[in-house]
Amino acid sequence: MPDDLEVPEDYRLARIQLKYLDHFPGNVRQDLHLTTEYCASLKEEQQVAITVVPIPADYKPDPDNPDVNPEAQFWVTKGNRRFGGFRKIGRDKPLCLIDLTKADKQALIYIDQVVENDEDYRRPLTVFEKNQALALAFDAGASRTEIRRRTGRSRKEISDALAAGGLSEQTRKTAQTMDYAWTTEELALLTEFDGDEDATARIQIMVDQWGHNPAYAIQVLREERAEAAAQAKAHAEACAALELAGIPVTELQPAGAMLLHVLAREVDGFDPEAHHDCPGRGAFFYSWRPEEPELYCSTPGEHGYAPPVAQPSSPLSSLSSTSAAAGTVRPRDDGPSRRIVVEGNRAWKAAGTVRQAWLTAFLARKSAPKCVHRFVTRMLNTMPAALCDELGHAKNSTTYRKLGGPMDLDAALATATPGRMTMLQLLPIAAAFEYRMTAASEECKNTWREGRYSPCSVADATVWLRFLVQELGPELGDKAYDPAPIERSLIDGVPYRGDAPGQDSIVTGPEDETADTVPADTVPADADRTGESSADIPVVVSGQEPVEPEPEREMEIEAEPDGVDPEVLDRAAITAEEATILAEVLAEPPADADAGTDAEEAAHPDPTDPAADAIAA
Repeated sequence: MPDDLEVPEDYRLARIQLKYLDHFPGNVRQDLHLTTEYCASLKEEQQVAITVVPIPADYKPDPDNPDVNPEAQFWVTKGNRRFGGFRKIGRDKPLCLIDLTKADKQALIYIDQVVENDEDYRRPLTVFEKNQALALAFDAGASRTEIRRRTGRSRKEISDALAAGGLSEQTRKTAQTMDYAWTTEELALLTEFDGDEDATARIQIMVDQWGHNPAYAIQVLREERAEAAAQAKAHAEACAALELAGIPVTELQPAGAMLLHVLAREVDGFDPEAHHDCPGRGAFFYSWRPEEPELYCSTPGEHGYAPPVAQPSSPLSSLSSTSAAAGTVRPRDDGPSRRIVVEGNRAWKAAGTVRQAWLTAFLARKSAPKCVHRFVTRMLNTMPAALCDELGHAKNSTTYRKLGGPMDLDAALATATPGRMTMLQLLPIAAAFEYRMTAASEECKNTWREGRYSPCSVADATVWLRFLVQELGPELGDKAYDPAPIERSLIDGVPYRGDAPGQDSIVTGPEDETADTVPADTVPADADRTGESSADIPVVVSGQEPVEPEPEREMEIEAEPDGVDPEVLDRAAITAEEATILAEVLAEPPADADAGTDAEEAAHPDPTDPAADAIAA
């Protein structure tokens, strides 16, 4: 120690028994907030001394105040929370700094309370700084157990803190610039993409511009990459199988080539299985279906199995052929665009993963919010279909275990408080809903789509999501569940329009996502025969931005002519001028028609009538 150290005469350092200490009677802090975690951090070792002052000799305590310690000789002026924690855990003799300068200056003690605790003077560490400090402590030799005991944090909290504290400087700076109040658990999720600037840039867009929470943004990115990896693997395996079979692969379908399934449908006796030795054999892949090759014959005419060219037999069929050749065939049915379907399926899966992680933490509570009692009672009385089908065996599902379902229910009930009992009643209900919404079958991905089969109906899923957000949310405050956009669409009762705000949501794609469409300039020559339409939204390969349609290729009908069935027009996809001509044709009665035969002729039209084919269609 240096020889010139100054040892103040008006300060002393000593270990003082708790029986000689008491709170300063003028302490204005009303709630010491002595959490279990905080008290646990005091058990290992006291890290900061408590400041105390001698109680003036003329002080007379209030005899009617049961909280006053009559044996006390010192007031705690700084560190009242630490002092309260020591009392709670029963640890004696805290290290105290005795301040002899303020024994008779209570006015200064009041001012010290403001200076010590005012945010303008005392700034707590940010979540980034806390995690970095713990990571540095670990690097300096402190074990996880020691850090856990000294900080009062759980094993998972320490694991998350060390992961978050170990983020690279670039990733940490990117996260700090985002307009979001990060938690340690969320920062730990970033380690998966640490150093990947493209991934962190995507996450930043979803958080800053789209308003998503990081957990959902990260899960969406995971889903995209998992899909891309699975598609790449399947594509490689399909290409290897084609190579082994000696089938050449081209980037696109050659001009004049015909798909084998088209030939099988239109040429009598054609067998795709017998086409392996044909010199014209080949295959290509659609961008949205990279794992499934499209087999074709490049020269069907040379081998004698080209289908005959169909001749138009009516104005309607002629118009339909003309429209198809012009690239104006409309989708079979209205519904979400292909882009929205792909994005929605991925978003639904990602939202389920994030939601169940939140539920696992929520269902572990020892106390139940008031609305849980009401919801459980309502569900058991109304019994929605999802519960009726699943509740009886929900405890046997993997979802039940994932959400924290106890292995030994009797043991859990033996020590459960009334609040914990209520949470255990909610648990199988939660497991039933979640299993039907995410894990019951492959069709769970359709839960968000009205009119599509799913083990859980849109109505039942909405009941569950509205409970989580609208009923639980107000009671949980900042710990409430933050729904993803696709969940919010169900809660609000509006169509899902994509994750990006203001995203185009015009319903132009077919419902069947396994036979969707390509831009008009990439439709093969036989598209009108193969069922491949020229809708304007192609499938997006995972991780890529969707290619926007070319609006000039679509010829929309602004108003349907009178006398024409809109469904007929939709199937024919004809122009307004053509529709007007068609209306005139359909409106003309046969020359020999009379009132007595109208019904019969309507049921059995003359085969020679030029409008007969149109009427039949």
